[in-house]
Amino acid sequence: MATVGGAGGQMKPCDILVVHGCVLTMDGRRTILADGAIAIEGSRIAAVGPTREIEPGWKPRQRIDAQGGIVHPGFIDGHYHAGLHLSRGSITDNPNPSPEAGSGPGVFVRWINALTEEDEYASALMAACELVRNGFTGFVDAATSFWPDLVAEAASSVGIRSSVTDCMLWDIVGGEPMAAEIPRAPCDGARARRGLGGQLKRNRDPDALARGHVALYGVGSATDELLREAKRLADSEGAVYHQHQNLMVADADYDRKRFGKPAMVHFAEAGLIGTNSVFTHMNILEEAEIEAVAQSGMALVWHPGNFMYYAISQTGRSAFPALHRRGTAIAFGTDVAKAWAFGDLGFIAYLVSREWGEYLPSEAILEMFTLGGARAIGLEEEVGSIEPGKNADIVVRSNALPDAQPNVDLVRQLALVSRTKGVDTVLCNGEIVVRGGRLVRLDEGEIYARARRSAASTAARAGTKPRSVWPVVT
Repeated sequence: MATVGGAGGQMKPCDILVVHGCVLTMDGRRTILADGAIAIEGSRIAAVGPTREIEPGWKPRQRIDAQGGIVHPGFIDGHYHAGLHLSRGSITDNPNPSPEAGSGPGVFVRWINALTEEDEYASALMAACELVRNGFTGFVDAATSFWPDLVAEAASSVGIRSSVTDCMLWDIVGGEPMAAEIPRAPCDGARARRGLGGQLKRNRDPDALARGHVALYGVGSATDELLREAKRLADSEGAVYHQHQNLMVADADYDRKRFGKPAMVHFAEAGLIGTNSVFTHMNILEEAEIEAVAQSGMALVWHPGNFMYYAISQTGRSAFPALHRRGTAIAFGTDVAKAWAFGDLGFIAYLVSREWGEYLPSEAILEMFTLGGARAIGLEEEVGSIEPGKNADIVVRSNALPDAQPNVDLVRQLALVSRTKGVDTVLCNGEIVVRGGRLVRLDEGEIYARARRSAASTAARAGTKPRSVWPVVT
């Protein structure tokens, strides 16, 4: 376990000094410091280098001895429906569910429509707790939160970053039937235009944990006019612009028919994508679309779990390994934690790539969790690497677990084997928010109890019937 002690050394004072860590800096050269140290002043990293050089020059208020454990930038999840986190387990993973399960078509719509303010807050709070315990220091909310203020409040109370946006903005049903099924988010162009950019006010404070971004729901639910307004707003405000796109064959086909060409080709030709665009899913891409994406400089969010879960992999190979080779910035986005936890997607991406004879190196996986995530949240100049001047969003892991051995290839060991295990200490914005593997600010037991109550009540209102196939004796 990493230890947090008192002051030591002389010279320049700092708030926190991390020493004796195997530091994956994720800097431009991807430097690894075998015995590294990080000096932190306030919310910022003041110095990084070998322990033998850094430690003698700093007098810390707190000293963290990483004891040889891996130290890396906090991961960022690029796309998460925080209000749906507690649906995990209540909605069956069986693609052919029995009627008794209360599942089937429209089950996520029923869950969304059943949410109360308290449920959405409890869900976001539980998601933030799981995120930080798994080594994540931020996430991008995925445009389905009715109360984005509560999502931001939940994340900030745990001590991690969030970027929130306005709820389900769309002006045509088009390729997304759900656009006609959410009474609290009607498919209406005037409503969508009023809501655009409603959370960008958060960006006035450069030090705020909660930020805002521009988002439309996407997947064929917006006209070109609405898409153009969203892109123009993001450009003028210096914000990132998110939407779902090309999730399934059906929505990709819809867009191809209405545009007379593949969606991403149309968007590129119409000037609707650029370096501040961040599109999620992108499972169905034609060759011309791959070229359009690569040329645009946009970023993508990959969910290889959904690619397998919904059998999209049967339609063809994923374009993400090829786009990564082309230099496209890619983040992972957990979407909804149906059958996985935060941090599992790198391993799934590796296997998806190998299935098609591709190779996604472990180094690329860590780039997606860190630098790609920073790009997705719009903070690539502030987080994503451990460098002087950047925010101190740092994870210290313990090597004292079997899955961290023998650690000959430490990047592969972290990305593919130990994954989320061994997270001991997490700093976000220079503050220790996890210590000894537990939250510092909040009582985890209370968060868990609140989550269980909320999940049960939401399931009852949504008409889902979580049940075990095996008999449960009470």
